[in-house]
Amino acid sequence: LYQFCRNALRDDGLAEDVHQQVFVQAYTDLARFSGRSTLKTWLFSIAHHRCLDVTRQNRRFAARFTVGEVPTEVPDPTPSPDESLARGAIEKGIARCLEALAPATRMAVRLRYSEGFTYEQMAAICSEKPGTLQARVARALPVVRRCLQKGGYEP
Repeated sequence: LYQFCRNALRDDGLAEDVHQQVFVQAYTDLARFSGRSTLKTWLFSIAHHRCLDVTRQNRRFAARFTVGEVPTEVPDPTPSPDESLARGAIEKGIARCLEALAPATRMAVRLRYSEGFTYEQMAAICSEKPGTLQARVARALPVVRRCLQKGGYEP
């Protein structure tokens, strides 16, 4: 769940905060959990919505306080050195290529392939139709493949 937040937000500090918020919210809302989905799907749904909230807040803040400025410091999307060694070069290339995708598409691809959710589970998490998410993922795969072939993948 933390890794999902980290990948969605591309910031370790924000990911830790959102990760903690997810479990606080899950604890306080546990009585409302009706069992219509798995607990894992429910937690990822909370995480998805909290990540979207943080992204919206950051966008509003940037629009309000950086009028026409380009941010000088961009969060580093690369994993920590320990994670880099464990994951290997192919995952670095894939991550670079995923960055070129729109946030909603990137999140759908990550939910499907990094987290292993079905399209129905993804629909419950994202509050969208399974067919929409399936189409998003299907359109993203050739884009990622071309990116890897053009040099995004370093063996």
